[in-house]
Amino acid sequence: MTVSEIITALMDKARKLTGLTDKISIARLTNLMDHFDLHVNENLVYTDKVNVAVTSHTTDYYPEWVNTYLSGALKPNTTYTVSASATTSDPRVSQASIRIWNDRTDRQLMTSGDWSLGSWVFPADGKRYSYTFTTDDKGTSEDGKYNYVLWAYAGKMGDKAPGFDFTTTYKGIKLEYGDLATPLEKVGGVVKALLCALLPVRGCAA
Repeated sequence: MTVSEIITALMDKARKLTGLTDKISIARLTNLMDHFDLHVNENLVYTDKVNVAVTSHTTDYYPEWVNTYLSGALKPNTTYTVSASATTSDPRVSQASIRIWNDRTDRQLMTSGDWSLGSWVFPADGKRYSYTFTTDDKGTSEDGKYNYVLWAYAGKMGDKAPGFDFTTTYKGIKLEYGDLATPLEKVGGVVKALLCALLPVRGCAA
């Protein structure tokens, strides 16, 4: 897709979102940006775990499984999207991971024996990634409490012990209902966010 095609599609979307029927220039749209509101879903991650560091020590009993809780219990048969960025203190550790786990029933979210559904592994390169999943109704424990939760790990969960200490730092972790990852905070509108990603227009933060 060419830049012209991208901009045309973007402007069409802008008119649909704003209710404008006439064609609108980028300059005029830029002036209107601050009046647009971007819907931001509630973050279901604990407020003190939105930014978190997880350290694996060689002296830990299971250094490849060091983790921390990120959320409360998830709902059954519900679609969620989790998004985050991560970095590691040692370049030899190139991945980060977040797991969908039920510590009451001691099982991970899975489908037809496929464990990968409940193991989100992504590059620890500082870029933001997202993962969409749907819970099942098999996480109910004997006490009737549904308890799939999210855990963040030091590096890639379950990988062999690296033999050195390192820390994986997660930033901006967000868990929300639905299949779309939205920003942590309002950024001035859908159109502004898209335009700022594509063009150096006035009003975009550096």
